Amino acid sequence: MTSRKSTLRFSAMFLTVISISITAQEQNGVSKFRDVRAPGAIETDTYAVNNLGVIAGAYVDANHIQHGMILTGTKLTTVDRAGCLTTPGPGAIALFGLATKGAAVGWCQDTTTGRNDAFFYLQGRFVNIVPPGAVSTQAYGINDLNEIVGAYLDAKNVQHGFVLNGKTYTPLDIQGHTFPSAWSINNQGLIAVYALNSKQLVDSFLTTGRGGYKLINVPGAVQSIVHGMNRFGDRIYTTVDSAGAQHGVFYLKGTFYRFNDPNDKHKNTTRGYGLNDKLVIVGDYAAGGLHHPAAAVTQGFLAYGCCR
Repeated sequence: MTSRKSTLRFSAMFLTVISISITAQEQNGVSKFRDVRAPGAIETDTYAVNNLGVIAGAYVDANHIQHGMILTGTKLTTVDRAGCLTTPGPGAIALFGLATKGAAVGWCQDTTTGRNDAFFYLQGRFVNIVPPGAVSTQAYGINDLNEIVGAYLDAKNVQHGFVLNGKTYTPLDIQGHTFPSAWSINNQGLIAVYALNSKQLVDSFLTTGRGGYKLINVPGAVQSIVHGMNRFGDRIYTTVDSAGAQHGVFYLKGTFYRFNDPNDKHKNTTRGYGLNDKLVIVGDYAAGGLHHPAAAVTQGFLAYGCCR
C-alpha cells in the first residue's frame, strides 16, 4: 500500500496566539514502539486509535485485497463496502477515524464513478457522507459526539474542508491557502486542518469551524501535516524536512518531539496519524525504504507518548 495522503489533492477553537518555548527533540517523549499486524495480513496500516486502544485503518490479505480494519487487540473486524476499490493503494477502502463507542469514518474510490465516497460506519451499517454540492468526498475524523471532518471537491473542482455536526455541514476554507483537508476533531470541537500555501507547501491549523485559524506548524519542518489530536489538544504530525524525509512529530504541552520508528531503516519514512487521550500513538513507516510504489510495503506501528 503506497501513501494514503488525500487523493483529492494530496496524493496528502480559535486560540489566542501565545509565546511558548519550543524545542525540536529527537525521539525523546515517544517510546515503546511495536509493529501492528492484522491477523493473516501481508500489510497493515494504522490511522486512528480510540480511548479503549482500538485501532482503525486498513489491511491487505494474502490475496492482495485491501479491507477496512478495526483491530481490538488481536481480534480483527473486517470492513468491506460494496462498490469500493479494493486494489491496494490510494483510493482503496480504509478507515481513518474511530470514536470511543466504535463509530468509524473512512472513504474509498467508487469502482463505477471513479470518484471518492465517504462514509460513516457502525456495526456493519454504512451511511454516506455527502456535503452539499460535493462530487467527491473523503472523511477522516470523528469524535465521541459523532461530529465528522474531512474534505470534498465541488462541481468546479475546488477543494474544501468540512465539519458535519448533526445534519449541518460547514465548509472549512483558509484564506491564502488551497486544498484544505480537516483530519481530526476532538471532543471539545477543536479541528485540525492542513492546506497548501502559496509556495505549494503544507501548513497546519486549528479552528473551531466558526471562523479563525491558528497556524500550528512544527518548527524547522518544511511541511507540517497535522493529523491526530486528543481532548487535551495534544497532537500528532507527519512532517517533511529539507531533504524530503518524513518524520512523525508528537506535540505535548508546548514541546514538539520528532520521532522515527526504530525499524524505519533510514529514518525518513515515519508518519504519525492517530493519538488518543492516553497518549497512545499510531502511524506507519516503509520497512524497506522511502515511500514509493517500488518500495517495500508500509507497516503500521503503535507507540506511547510521555508524559501528561
